[in-house]
Amino acid sequence: MRKIYHALPYPVRNVIGGLYGSLPQKIKYGPEYAKMYKLLNESANWSQDEIHDYQIRQLRNLLIHAHETTRFYNRQFNEAGFNPYKFNNLDDLSLIPTIDKEVIRNNLLDMLSDKFSNRQRFQITTGGTTGRQLIFYAQKRLTIPREKAMYDYLWGEVGYIPGKSEMVVLRNNVLPDNKLWRYEKKNRSLVLDPFHMTDEVCHKFINKLNKEKIPFFHVYPSSILMLAEYMNRTGDRLTYKPLAIFATSENLYKGQREIIENAFGCRMYMSYGHSEMCSLANGCALEDHYHIEELYGYTELLDKNRDVINDSGIMGEITATGFNNYVLPLIRYRTADYASYEECVKTKCGFKGRILKDIEGRWLQEMLVTSQGNKISMTAINFHSDVFDRVKYYQFYQNTPGLVTMRIVKGKDYTIDDEVAIKSAVQSKLGEYLKMDIQYVNEVRRAASGKYRYIISELD
Repeated sequence: MRKIYHALPYPVRNVIGGLYGSLPQKIKYGPEYAKMYKLLNESANWSQDEIHDYQIRQLRNLLIHAHETTRFYNRQFNEAGFNPYKFNNLDDLSLIPTIDKEVIRNNLLDMLSDKFSNRQRFQITTGGTTGRQLIFYAQKRLTIPREKAMYDYLWGEVGYIPGKSEMVVLRNNVLPDNKLWRYEKKNRSLVLDPFHMTDEVCHKFINKLNKEKIPFFHVYPSSILMLAEYMNRTGDRLTYKPLAIFATSENLYKGQREIIENAFGCRMYMSYGHSEMCSLANGCALEDHYHIEELYGYTELLDKNRDVINDSGIMGEITATGFNNYVLPLIRYRTADYASYEECVKTKCGFKGRILKDIEGRWLQEMLVTSQGNKISMTAINFHSDVFDRVKYYQFYQNTPGLVTMRIVKGKDYTIDDEVAIKSAVQSKLGEYLKMDIQYVNEVRRAASGKYRYIISELD
């Protein structure tokens, strides 16, 4: 049915999507959505002890499942001398070795649960911030419905009504036929194209927004920042006040929140999450920190020796165990993102749970510049596609506006067909004002810090 739906002309899909979108959320997303949404409401007044007990139960069930139904965790637990049936203390989790992207790549089939058939799982491809994509699997009718319920609940705390409120989306959507926007009835969303944000286009965006007066925005920080800077610089303003901006997937740098909130006249709520869906922390309504959502997964911070950090003010790698994917359990997954805890007693918001601050994510606000002078965020270009399956690493190099070189380290079985597919996929996102060629290299360049960068820019 999905293939038939996506093969239909867009106007027909939009009509069908509108009918689907009018259904109640619990019907659209199924029983797991309804159960999670109900749980979130019921747990709003739980004590920390009740949250702790819930996490113990969730972890024990997941650990036993992973031990009994996957070759990887059965082997890993046995080698570590870890008994999941006796798990009743969060501290015992440190007995289990951590995993990362490389471990998943090298052990993917062994990490899959034999309890589920191919029809009960679906593949997810992440863009990757090391120039290598990650392929993993999630659970049909459970992972995404629970994810949707979580965000609907969190956004609902500031007035968003799931299934009814309209949303402006300014993220990474590629629109056909050089359209600058289109309205998607399925999600009640006005989708804006982030790839052609010249002053002229920004002016058209403002006119469209003033006409529609949509109260909520779902954005990448770098994309909304470009629009905010245009608004503050030119005085071209909104004639209404939005209710909230929800931002994800990128770092937010000092001073940028003030620029955005001054332009739009409303609070921007940052949230921390990642494609693997193991950890979630929601931006505070009053302060610039993040509340860990403890019902989503179990989050740890680890120091450079991979020891657990419990004290505030110490930066550590965010390491998480997700509760919502039994197809491919991710247990103590090191995310390559970093943060520290903030002392609850020093906060104004009164949140009693664990709080993260100073999150340093993998997604930096790296930009490519078109021949028209507008910028395209690397996060917006981020690829979730199989065209890079036979690529080891890739990186963009730019020293001239409007021209960019994609440097590729070939993987096994890479052919000219891959080059053609990559050129087509990438150019469709870059648009007519940014031309790309491909250069094959043996390794990609790193920053002076040794860290991988998606973009090496030598523009003046």
